[in-house]
Amino acid sequence: MAPIPIALCGKNPNMAASFTKHPSLSPDYYVAHVFHTPQTVATELPSLLAGTHTPPSSHLGTNATASQTTAPRAIVVGAGFSREELDSMRALEGCGALPWLYPDASKMARTGLGVVVGKDFMTSVVERAVGVLRANGLGEGREGEGGVWGF
Repeated sequence: MAPIPIALCGKNPNMAASFTKHPSLSPDYYVAHVFHTPQTVATELPSLLAGTHTPPSSHLGTNATASQTTAPRAIVVGAGFSREELDSMRALEGCGALPWLYPDASKMARTGLGVVVGKDFMTSVVERAVGVLRANGLGEGREGEGGVWGF
């Protein structure tokens, strides 16, 4: 099975870099593109979805060094983004059909428990995101339904 490209909206560059390289994504998923602001989502994501070569201004993700960029099949949004920012990004042309993962406060509480039992914060976050992607059926040959999935 070939890994599935996803994108990350992460305002903190260090956390975004850590998420992008995290081994818990493999073998099923990889981060193709990273956005740090809603403005970069607005300028880069519609072009990327339309098939236009669009390297990430963040310089993070596999699209940063690829000769041909890859469109994501889902977007993971970090807790630094407000619900209003999420809604404005989803409203962009072609973006509403994608699954968007957004932090769910009730599930985020489990991240703290994971840290208590020896997992680092990023491992808990990535494992929650991967679990939601799998639970909602985003896999090779299967598209996830558009909407907002809590993680």
